Amino acid sequence: MVRLIVLFLIAFCVYIAYRKIIESLLNSLKEPARRDSASAQPQGTDSPRAIEAHHREVLGVSEGAGEEEIRAAYRSQLAKYHPDKVTHLGGEFHELATARTKEIIAAYEFLRQKYGFK
Repeated sequence: MVRLIVLFLIAFCVYIAYRKIIESLLNSLKEPARRDSASAQPQGTDSPRAIEAHHREVLGVSEGAGEEEIRAAYRSQLAKYHPDKVTHLGGEFHELATARTKEIIAAYEFLRQKYGFK
């Protein structure tokens, strides 16, 4: 009987930990997707500086970042948020990851075209 209670408590703790991990993953994927992911541009601002700053923020690079740093950040962000990495977590995660991936690609394409990267 004691073993059964201990087993139940262990299973319950594992379940709670699993739910917390899933919740934190969902929150980390939702935060970037709350931006205007359809056009990957900040809402309400039309200045070229604000748009570029938004794209740099999406990739997580500084204002003085060069081609190699932008490319490395792009690959890192794309590997982190690729939809294939979260398909086992369900449709909602897949949709969020897809939106984030589109935003990352759009940001990289914007910077690549602006600075003439290959």
